[in-house]
Amino acid sequence: MSLCVILTIILHFLGDIPQGFFEGRGDTLAVDSVDISDLDSTIIDQRNDFLKKALFENPGDSKLEIWGLQTLELAKILDYPKGIMVAYERLGLIYQYSYSNPFKALDYYYTALAIAEQNSKLEAFQWSIKGNIATIYYEQEEYQKALSLFEEVATNSQSSALTASLNIANIYGALDQNDSAIYYFKKALDYDQLKSNPLQLANLYSNLSLIYVQNDQPEEGVKMAEKSLNLVDSLEIDFVKPTAYANAAMAFLGVGDLDKAEILAKESLQLSENQGNIFLQKSAWGTLSDVFAAKSDFEGSLKAYKRFSVLKDSLNNQNRRVAVSRKQMAFDFDKERAQALAELEREKIVRKYSLILANLIVLILLCGVYFYKKRRDALAEKNEAEFRALVSETELKALRAQMNPHFIFNSLNSIGDYILKNDLDDAQDYLSSFGKLMRLVLENSVQKEISLSDDVAFLELYLQVENKRQPAKFNYTIHLAENLEAQNILVPPMLLQPFVENCIWHAFPGREENGEININYQKLGDFLHCKVEDNGIGRKVTSLGLGKKSKGISITESRIRILNEQSGLEGKLQITDKPEGAGTIIEIIIPLNLAY
Repeated sequence: MSLCVILTIILHFLGDIPQGFFEGRGDTLAVDSVDISDLDSTIIDQRNDFLKKALFENPGDSKLEIWGLQTLELAKILDYPKGIMVAYERLGLIYQYSYSNPFKALDYYYTALAIAEQNSKLEAFQWSIKGNIATIYYEQEEYQKALSLFEEVATNSQSSALTASLNIANIYGALDQNDSAIYYFKKALDYDQLKSNPLQLANLYSNLSLIYVQNDQPEEGVKMAEKSLNLVDSLEIDFVKPTAYANAAMAFLGVGDLDKAEILAKESLQLSENQGNIFLQKSAWGTLSDVFAAKSDFEGSLKAYKRFSVLKDSLNNQNRRVAVSRKQMAFDFDKERAQALAELEREKIVRKYSLILANLIVLILLCGVYFYKKRRDALAEKNEAEFRALVSETELKALRAQMNPHFIFNSLNSIGDYILKNDLDDAQDYLSSFGKLMRLVLENSVQKEISLSDDVAFLELYLQVENKRQPAKFNYTIHLAENLEAQNILVPPMLLQPFVENCIWHAFPGREENGEININYQKLGDFLHCKVEDNGIGRKVTSLGLGKKSKGISITESRIRILNEQSGLEGKLQITDKPEGAGTIIEIIIPLNLAY
């Protein structure tokens, strides 16, 4: 199983928390009434500043949202743009870090950003808000978008340069570019402002410890983890403790100190449960699964892995909601812009008619030319809009398309059977393969295209896992023609998987001898020809009768149509039934797409 702890996002407003703020504080936020007659902008600023500090002191305080909403209403009563903008940003922080609700957080962040961009006196605040938006992209594993935003923040805001650089290091770590991550973390240590901010420093040491573990330098990771733990424990920095303990657990696991790793992982789990942070709970259970496996406690490892899987699925569902919401927000924005442009166009037409009324012939000519162009543009826009809608619909279906839940359920049962039979070696081997397969599914499902070599590797692992779970049911081969450069060819991820899955589940019921699944790739001119062939019973006598079209077929046809639109070529999906009882041939022909 791969390491499960993900780097903590360093917040863009950490730099404003003074040293010693966390020492000796235990009070909670008090929601009070305000005399509106004494209300001024200073009070609004003080309330927003106090809310920020209270969030770090006790992120689980239930009064945080009430205080934020009250401050927002007071700022609106005063008609104080800066106070309104900051109040929206603070509410976004609460939903992101106290409620683990990135969808609602984005709503507040974009509202705050709109205020900052529309008011010249508030433009400087946009970088802090964009940094918070970038952290959500990072949490959703949209690393390139996050990296682009953080680089923009670092370039345009000197006060946020340190924090943006730290987050850039985090992203390189998430992308497994560990040398780059270590370089940026060490470079950040030279900032004087970091040395006076124990909260940021503790985060840096914690994240650097995990990078060292990922880079096979566990001893260095332990050194950094101990520095982080010394800071968070001596200064009682509760906000950082769950992450610091989780990353430290991974470091001690790397050097073989399993008891220490278990203690830290359990402490991280307890703290993250108290804060309601699902993201860190998932990481803690993943670490405990690794620790129990290293202690040969495979039953405990399996239980921890199941808890990890449940939380991971919960986050994945949340990720899909965020992805769908983002698409909807983009659609609403484009729609509003189109309406604004249409209104401007209407006003231009009115002015044009008022100027050319004196010349009827010129008016007719201009109207004829205008409506011809308008009709042509409208048809072009309609075709483009239909294509964009098809792309969005297909992407949304692909986001929602999951690996067969029966496969996951049966795989976990198989692992349990191995353990009950005391076949621990097979259980560990199967669990490792299953974990790698799940990771590839999550990584590939968010990519528009991957290399053919990566897709073949995924299919190979998928078939291995299914073959272990159902031994003696089928044999398989994967063949790539000699004229293919698999690393240089890009394909949509998981293009053949639904058809291979259908072969495994439906082609060989009740057979005594092994079935055969043959997968072939070859280059035919400007096309990539992919073929899946089996010697099963065929579609006519299975649940996938000729009159039905599965979801996998519909999504694949839409994906091929998109590729055809983009390339100007004509790919296709073709399913051929052999004579009854002889099997099925699935052929997918797509335009050849080269990486370079």
